[in-house]
Amino acid sequence: MKFWSDCIQSLGQDEHGPVVVDLWRKVQERPTILETPDSYNDPDGKTIFYKFIRSGLEFGFRSGKLNHIHFFVQPHEGYSAYSADVLDRVAQTWVAQDVARELGPADKGGPAKVDMLIGQIQQWCKYELPTHDLRMEFSEDGRLWKVTLVAKS
Repeated sequence: MKFWSDCIQSLGQDEHGPVVVDLWRKVQERPTILETPDSYNDPDGKTIFYKFIRSGLEFGFRSGKLNHIHFFVQPHEGYSAYSADVLDRVAQTWVAQDVARELGPADKGGPAKVDMLIGQIQQWCKYELPTHDLRMEFSEDGRLWKVTLVAKS
């Protein structure tokens, strides 16, 4: 339960600052570190990714600040399933109907579909909260598939 709130508190914090470093100690896994290629020509600079494959977590830093955290609730592209809490419940217990019942109507969302360029897009919903955004994606059976916390700019 505490890990989820610690993740929210770490959004917007410095990449090597004490809040983020303390959070990573709790993960207890050495990350794989990658960055976006130069060819992206991103005006805000590269995004640096800290991938905790066994823990099902990915932290993205832009301009030295924690921009987003992906929680892979179901295994995906080599990531194991994140098995701790999401919103004070075990991540795997959430289904789309529970989210709507607990959080109310989402600010944005969309159905599952296939995009010709991207491929499969999961059903999703987004909540725009005062300090961060919460995006949740669901598999075909309605179970929580991935969660993303995004810092407010």
